[in-house]
Amino acid sequence: MCSSALANFFIEKAKKDNIEMTNLKLQKLMFIGYGWTLALINKDLTDGEGFQAWQHGPVLPSVYHEMKRFGNSQINVFATDYDSEEGKIYIPTIQNEQVVSILEKAWHVYKTFSAWSLRNLTHEKDSPWDKTKTIGTSIASDCVKTYYLEYLDKLLSEEC
Repeated sequence: MCSSALANFFIEKAKKDNIEMTNLKLQKLMFIGYGWTLALINKDLTDGEGFQAWQHGPVLPSVYHEMKRFGNSQINVFATDYDSEEGKIYIPTIQNEQVVSILEKAWHVYKTFSAWSLRNLTHEKDSPWDKTKTIGTSIASDCVKTYYLEYLDKLLSEEC
């Protein structure tokens, strides 16, 4: 699975639900989805690329650079990837039903949050972004997994 497929999941959901999707909001939703999936099924949705700690929170660099042309405006295209065997550009999607189910739940919880609310959420004390400290460095997947295991445990405890 590639980073573009993760981005496209949320871009498609935003289009279907008529919700504005900016690069900032996309980055935070991808990070949350990545965290939930690492915590629940130990699956890396970035194919090893991982997130970096940037000034405004966790960022998946490849997707950021592809979508930065939109600035603060709504993203209106899907992310692409290149198939070297076929020699063509394509729009990747997530095929794993378990992953889709987890991301659907994350989307349901966070879709109405503003980009800045999501940014603040990823900046909370002791979050993976906060623990990384140095801007521009990779956020350790083990740190993300541990954080979201605890976060989801608290979230589920509150609902019962």
